[in-house]
Amino acid sequence: MSNIDNRRRHLIQIVDQHRELTEACSREIEAIRATIAPSRAFIDHVGSTAVRGLAGKPVIDLLVSLIEWEDADKVVVLLAELGYQPDSNTDTGQRRFLEKEIDAGPIKAVHLHLTPPQSDWGNNMLVFRDELIADKDLATRYDTLKRKLAAHHSDNFEAYTAGKTDFVTSVLQSASGTFGNDRLLTHQRAEFDRAQVFQHLVLISQFLVALTAALSVYSNDNTTLLVFALVGFVLAGAWFALARRQRLHRSAGDQARRVVLIASGLGETFSPEQRLRIFDKFTVPIVGKHLVREEAYFASRVVPSYRRLAELIEESAYWTRDLQKASASALQWGLLGVTLLIMGVLVTSTSAVSSEASLSMARVLIAFLVFLLSSDVIGAMVAHREAASAIDEILHRVETAAARGYPSADVLLIASDYNAAVESAPFALPGIYKLRRGTLARRWRAYLENKRLASGAAESRQ
Repeated sequence: MSNIDNRRRHLIQIVDQHRELTEACSREIEAIRATIAPSRAFIDHVGSTAVRGLAGKPVIDLLVSLIEWEDADKVVVLLAELGYQPDSNTDTGQRRFLEKEIDAGPIKAVHLHLTPPQSDWGNNMLVFRDELIADKDLATRYDTLKRKLAAHHSDNFEAYTAGKTDFVTSVLQSASGTFGNDRLLTHQRAEFDRAQVFQHLVLISQFLVALTAALSVYSNDNTTLLVFALVGFVLAGAWFALARRQRLHRSAGDQARRVVLIASGLGETFSPEQRLRIFDKFTVPIVGKHLVREEAYFASRVVPSYRRLAELIEESAYWTRDLQKASASALQWGLLGVTLLIMGVLVTSTSAVSSEASLSMARVLIAFLVFLLSSDVIGAMVAHREAASAIDEILHRVETAAARGYPSADVLLIASDYNAAVESAPFALPGIYKLRRGTLARRWRAYLENKRLASGAAESRQ
């Protein structure tokens, strides 16, 4: 009876990894490489034993991607010299499966998958391995599933394998969307969320610098003043580092938005080199996060085209304009309140406290004004208003492009100008989106319904 038949008759066991595994795998790879020469191949360690810490059957899985696939028959004969027996039932012309028994401590067998380079079968094995390596939680769930299946189907290899199919398929389907729009939108939101966190930390560090300066006016002790100065320098350094991180995350989020507009709006795909460069900029992990679905993010349902790109810009601009206006108004009212508070404190302190106390309080207020200037609250308010105005112009240009049948050059220019306007705009203030979300959603739906009715009326007149 062949090893293949024995594999199906033996009890399925799930064992922990052993330290001898790496050495056994390396020896086998070198033996295969030497045996099949001069034929050339890429040999990858795949399967559960290729994932550090993951339990599995006492089997080493090797993927042999044969560069000269026309040598496959000859290579199978050569591998027989190492004890590998082919399984004719799995010979699909583009994949050969071979197996041999070994005695390397806990390792009992080697499964060899012979495929052409870049075959779907081989690629799936590599992708599944890499997903398990990258996601510890995924590897743990896979470990649990295999132990459960081995306990219930210890004498049924087919049932054990079938039990893993749904899990493996779901992982591969998820991985196939790595460069999809849903992943891009999720990365965009994750990077922007992280950028906003750092933006808040920048403001806190600036406030602490101002607070340190304010507290220092109440001390005349040289040692204490030196401590305040050192704290101020440390906080200034923290501000610089936090601002740099904020810019990096925002840059990654901005790039994700640009890519989504092209990929979703025009249905274009990017080269592998460009996709790799794009995703290399993302630093916030999205493993375990709920994917932002393209259908839930954009309301447009037209096929990828210049019209769809214009509609995506229109929707994004509609929301962004409102959030920028609301942020500018919030800052305006906030500055007015602070100004009135400072004036009230100055009037009260002038008549109620001593001249020395008034002098100290004036210094504190000056330090607070330094904070307002360093955080550029006034500049942010102006920037919000300018961004809202620029984006409002974008909306009018989209309407003009729609009336002209969405000329490609016009839409591309609008997309470029929209990205420039958004990237130069400050983030909406914290809480503004949650505060405005419900109202904006209803208004946007009403806007879409009016457009639909107007389009239907125009068509009926023609």
